Amino acid sequence: MRRSVCILLLVIIASQSFNKLWVTLSFKMNERYISTVLCENKNRPEMHCNGRCILAKKLKLAEDNEQKQRNQNQENTNVLFFCKLNKLKFTGFPAAAQKDNFNRFYLHFKPSSFHNDIFRPPQVAFA
Repeated sequence: MRRSVCILLLVIIASQSFNKLWVTLSFKMNERYISTVLCENKNRPEMHCNGRCILAKKLKLAEDNEQKQRNQNQENTNVLFFCKLNKLKFTGFPAAAQKDNFNRFYLHFKPSSFHNDIFRPPQVAFA
């Protein structure tokens, strides 16, 4: 299930990236129909348009849609966050106030050699 979802997402991303390619392939597959039915210059065969006017319009439309999508994404990502900065005011010397409450027990701590009795490196046994 996970694999199929990943493949589906990759196909969707690829289809967005190759939008112009899909338009061109669609034109090539339906070129005869487009040149005979949809072409604006079908009454003027000396121009040899063969439906390329429709292709140009579709490519321009795809480019405009892509540009519009880029602009919308850019507008959504350009978000600024403002926050209020608070300034700290020092009214006195804080170290003098903390000296009275300071516990110096850890300064007089002397480690014992008890840890040597418990923690020993593994002994290597030679066969």
